[in-house]
Amino acid sequence: MSKKETETTDIIKCPHCNHLMEYVDYIVFGDMSGEFEMECEKCKKRFNVEFYSIYYFASNKLEIGE
Repeated sequence: MSKKETETTDIIKCPHCNHLMEYVDYIVFGDMSGEFEMECEKCKKRFNVEFYSIYYFASNKLEIGE
């Protein structure tokens, strides 16, 4: 992945070796923020992860009669 992709994707990057990993197994549905410890799949070193959720809303006009 390029640097731009890692900045816009929901993914965790190991601070030790920069390996990219998914977060699904670490967050419970509905969690808006928190922190957890994680072990890198590649280098096996542990690190702390802090997270928070953001909602984005978009609105569009409804055309009556269409």
